[in-house]
Amino acid sequence: MVSDKIIKDLEAKALQTRKDIMVQLLGAGGGHSGPSLSIVELCVALYFHHAKLNANDPYWEERDRIVLSKAHACETIYSCLARKGFISPDLLPTYKHFGSMLQGHADKWSTPGLEYSGGSLGQGLSFSLGVALAARPKSPFDPLRQQARPKYRVYCICGDGECHEGSVWEAAMAAGHFKVSNLINIIDYNQFASASSIVKGVDLHPLAEKWRAFGWWTVEVDGHNLRQIIDALKMADNVDGMPKCIIARTVKGKGIPQYEASHAHMISVTETDYEKLLKTIYVP
Repeated sequence: MVSDKIIKDLEAKALQTRKDIMVQLLGAGGGHSGPSLSIVELCVALYFHHAKLNANDPYWEERDRIVLSKAHACETIYSCLARKGFISPDLLPTYKHFGSMLQGHADKWSTPGLEYSGGSLGQGLSFSLGVALAARPKSPFDPLRQQARPKYRVYCICGDGECHEGSVWEAAMAAGHFKVSNLINIIDYNQFASASSIVKGVDLHPLAEKWRAFGWWTVEVDGHNLRQIIDALKMADNVDGMPKCIIARTVKGKGIPQYEASHAHMISVTETDYEKLLKTIYVP
């Protein structure tokens, strides 16, 4: 069981992450506030507690891979990379500036520590599946058969609106068929796509049952409860012979009441906005 001290430390990091997101939004004049704020606890749990990472060797062969399929939410990842030591926190105000290391969508060729370059949605899980398969020991009889525990785990952070894409379900079907146990898909289930509720697009319900039907071990958690997230990640480590899906129920814009109320996807931020909003940030 995770100690209260560790949870408090992670909550402090989550608060810092939200402040860092605001610094980036101010520096760029705006950005993807809603989808970045909803994944804060998920990323903090991975980067600062669960995942095997080495800031001194970003491309260490046995590192866990964190793939941000919803790559527009990169403001959260940039904060985690900065506070973990992959990049300097001084870079955060340069978000989206011309020539900056911090692009408006995650770009692995620009930022140390990133595993995936994203833009078009629906592709991250397929990419993650390929990376996860590459970690499995080769067999002369069946290169896809797992003979021993893989060297690393692959965590894909996927949006719920992104699950409208057929390519997500093709990857889900393939991962279930090949029993890729080192692949963990974490769905940011905030119930809103870029413009409206996901139900107004194509209703995804019942989401958990769909993933189970594709052969995935599946659990639902409060995506802002660090203890629940960490427990789910630990449980996933103890499940073998199948891919895992953690459905994290989140709130778009979580941690800033004004953004929570509006479900805003993108916002503009002025100096006046920044000073006011910074005072309202809280730990869920």
